Amino acid sequence: MKKWLNQKISRQIMLSFYLILIVLSVTSIAAYFYTNQQVSNAERKIDDISTREERATKLWDTWQSLQYEVRGYVVFGDDAIMDVIDSKQASLERQTKWFEQNQIYEADQIYATDIRSLYASYTKFVMPSLIRYVQEKQSGVIDETFLEMPSLKAMMPDIPTDPDRKFKMNAADSETMRKSVNTMETVFTNYRNSLNAKEAAAKDQLVQQTKYAGWIWLINLAVLFLVVLLLVRPFIERTTRQIQLLSKESKLLAQGQHTAPLIPIERSDEIGELSKSFHQMASALIDNKHRLMSTNDNLEQALKITLRNEALLKTRNQLTETLASRDSLSAYPAVIEKMTEITTSLHGAIIFKEGTTVTNIITHAMTDQEQDTLIATIEPLIRQARRDKLPHTAQHAERALAVTPVLDPSTDEIIAYIYLMRLDMAFNKQEQEELATFSRQLALSLLRMRTFDEIDREREKTSRLLNSIRESVVYIELDGSNQLINRPLLDLFNHSIEQDSEVDWLLDVDESIVNLKYRVDQLPEFERYLQQTFIEHETGEGILFSIDQEKRFIKTYSEKIHYGGQFRGIMLVMRDVTNEVEIDRLKNELVSTISHELRTPLSSIYGFTELMIERELSPKRQKTYLEAVHSETKRLSLLINDFLDLQRMEADRQEYEFESFDLIELIEDLKQFHGLSSTTHVITVSHDVTHLLIEGDAKKIRQLFGNLINNAIKYSPAGGAIDIELAVRDTQASVAIRDHGIGIPTAAMGELFQKFYRVDNSDTRKIGGTGLGLSICREIARAHDGEIHVESIEGEGSTFTVDLPLRHPNA
Repeated sequence: MKKWLNQKISRQIMLSFYLILIVLSVTSIAAYFYTNQQVSNAERKIDDISTREERATKLWDTWQSLQYEVRGYVVFGDDAIMDVIDSKQASLERQTKWFEQNQIYEADQIYATDIRSLYASYTKFVMPSLIRYVQEKQSGVIDETFLEMPSLKAMMPDIPTDPDRKFKMNAADSETMRKSVNTMETVFTNYRNSLNAKEAAAKDQLVQQTKYAGWIWLINLAVLFLVVLLLVRPFIERTTRQIQLLSKESKLLAQGQHTAPLIPIERSDEIGELSKSFHQMASALIDNKHRLMSTNDNLEQALKITLRNEALLKTRNQLTETLASRDSLSAYPAVIEKMTEITTSLHGAIIFKEGTTVTNIITHAMTDQEQDTLIATIEPLIRQARRDKLPHTAQHAERALAVTPVLDPSTDEIIAYIYLMRLDMAFNKQEQEELATFSRQLALSLLRMRTFDEIDREREKTSRLLNSIRESVVYIELDGSNQLINRPLLDLFNHSIEQDSEVDWLLDVDESIVNLKYRVDQLPEFERYLQQTFIEHETGEGILFSIDQEKRFIKTYSEKIHYGGQFRGIMLVMRDVTNEVEIDRLKNELVSTISHELRTPLSSIYGFTELMIERELSPKRQKTYLEAVHSETKRLSLLINDFLDLQRMEADRQEYEFESFDLIELIEDLKQFHGLSSTTHVITVSHDVTHLLIEGDAKKIRQLFGNLINNAIKYSPAGGAIDIELAVRDTQASVAIRDHGIGIPTAAMGELFQKFYRVDNSDTRKIGGTGLGLSICREIARAHDGEIHVESIEGEGSTFTVDLPLRHPNA
C-alpha cells in the first residue's frame, strides 16, 4: 500500500485531501445534529410554554367577561344576556378541560384543579341563586332596589361543608364570597409566573446549548488543524524542499555554473522521474556548452551587424517619411541630422540657393566658426558638383567631405546642396549613390513645398483682397463643404471672434455667425431670401433690410461662381447703405420741412399782396398788411439764413470774427429782448462773478444763446421760470439754461443735435420748427472750442449747458 501511494504525487495529495475532508465532514455532521436537536428541543419547550401562557390569559379574560355579563343580567334582567352567559360558560368548560387533559408540569395540575373548583362553585351555587333572584324580582316576589345579601342567601342552594375548599361561596358574607372569587386572580398570577420562570429557564438552556455548539465547532477546527499539522504539513514540506532543490539546480545550470554531474533525487513518484530527466538534460547541456562557445562569437558579431543595419534602415525610412511629409520645411534640421546619422558623419548641412545666391543654410553639429567658413571650405567641391551635377567627394587630412547637388527635375537646375563630413573613412560609390537618391527625394520635397507656398500665397492674396473691400461677403459651395466669410461682415454686425492677427485669412462660418441672422429686423423675409439664394440658386439683385432696430441698413446681391468649367457655389454680398438711407431720409425731411416752413410765410405774403392789389384799402389797413408781409418776409429770411449757415458750417466755410466781449452783458441783453416777447415766462440770470470775458464771434454766440432761450420759451408752453446760470469751471465759462417745460424723452437724447431732427410726440407736433436750431448751436459751440450738452426729465423740464473757453489773460 505504501509503495503504491509513493508512486504518484497526486495520490499523496488526494489522500491528504480526503483525510481532511473526512475529518471535517464527520465532526461537522456530529456537531450539526447535536446542536440542531438541542435547539429544536428548546424551541419546542418555549413554544409549549407560550401556548399555555396564551391559553391561561384567554381563560382569565373569559372568566372576567363571565362575571361582567352575570352582573349585567342581575342589574338589567335582560334574557338576551343569558345567551352570552351560556356561550361564556361553554368556552370556560372547553378551556378548563384543555388544562385538565394537557397537564405536564405540577403547576398545570394545580391550575387545572383550581379553575375547575372555582368554575363548579360559581356555576352550581352563585349563578343559580342570582338567576332565581332575578326571576323572583321580575315576578314581584322581591321588591328591592339593590341586591341584598340575605335575599340572595335565601335562594342559594345548600353548600356542602368542606373545610379544604379554597373557594367559599357564602352569600351571607359578601366579603368571603368576594375574596373567594378574587383568589382566582392570584391563582392565574402564580401560574403565569411559573410559566415565565420555565420560559426563562428554557431560553437560558437554549443559550447554553448554543455555547456548547460553539465549543464543538472549535474542537472540530482544532482536530482539523492537528491533522494538517501532523500529516499534511510534513508531506508538503518534503515535496516543496525537493522541488526547491530542483529549481536551485536549474538556475545554476541556466547561469552556466554547473560543471560536475548532478545526483538525482531518490524518489519513485513524478518528482523522482523529473529529477532523473533533469539531470540527464543537464549533463547533455554541459556537454553541448563547450561546443556552442566556439560559435557564440560569430553569432554575436552577426547580431550586431543585423541590429546596425536595422537601425540604419529605420533611420532611412524615417528620413523618407520626413521628406514625404507636407511640413518638411520645418523638418529639415531633422533631415540633415538623420543624413549624418546614416552616413556616420561628424556634421553636415543643407545649403539652399536661388540662381547663384545662397538663401539659407541648415546645419547639424557645426560650430559658429565652421558655419562661417563653410562656403569657402567646400567651394571647389561646389564648383565640381555644379559643373557635373553629380556628387563629389574630397579628402582633407583625416576628414572626408561630400557635396551632393539637389536638382530641379523639371529644369535640371541646382536648387540646393547636401554637405557631409566624417573622419577617416572616405565616401564610397554606394554611399554616393545613396546620397544622390536622397537628393532626388529632397528635390521633390522642396518643389512640393514651393507649390504649397505658392498656394498659400494665392490663398492669402485672395483673402486679403476680399477682406480689403468694404462689402461683406459670404461664400458657400454647392455641397456645403466650404463656407467662408470676410472680416467686413464681422465689422458690419459688430461681432467679435478669435482672429489670426498675423494672417488675414477668410473665416469659416460657425454657429455664432449663423446666429447673426436673428439680429435682422425682417427675419422671415431674410430667411426666405437665403432659401432662394443658397437652396434654389436664384441670384441677382437682393433685398434691403435693417438690423438692430434700424441701426444699420444693408442691401444685398448675389452671384454664381464658376471655375474649372463648372458651377461651384454662390457668393452673397452685403453692402452697408445706412448713410445712403440716412441721406434719403434727411433729403425727404428737408423737402418736407422746407415745403412746410416756406409754405406758411409765402402763403401769407401771397394773400396779403393779392388783397392789396385787388382791393382798395385804407392807409391803416394797407400798413397792417404791409407789416404782416414784412414779418413773414423776415421769418422766411431767417429760415433761409439757418439753412445757409448750417451748410457753410458743415462745409467749413463759415467765417467768424473773433473779438473779446463780456458774456454776462450779452446774456443780460438777451434776457431783456426775450423777456418782452412772452408774458407767461419769467427769465432770471444769476452769476457769481462781475465779468466773464471770452474770445469769439459775438453775433454767432448771440445766435447760439438766442436759440436756446427761444427753445426754452417754446417748449414750456404753460409758462414758468427760465433760469440762466453763469459760472466759471476751471478755464471755461459755463452757461446753463433751465426750463420747466415738457422735457425730452430719453430715447431722443442721442439724436437731439442731428439736423432736421425733432422729437416726435403729441406735445412737440403742436410747436413749429425746422429741427436746425440745435444743430447750428452745436456747430457754433465747437467752432469756439466749446461744447454743448443737455440733461432732461420728460414732463419736468430740460437744462442745456454750454461750456466756452475763457479769454487768456495775456490775449
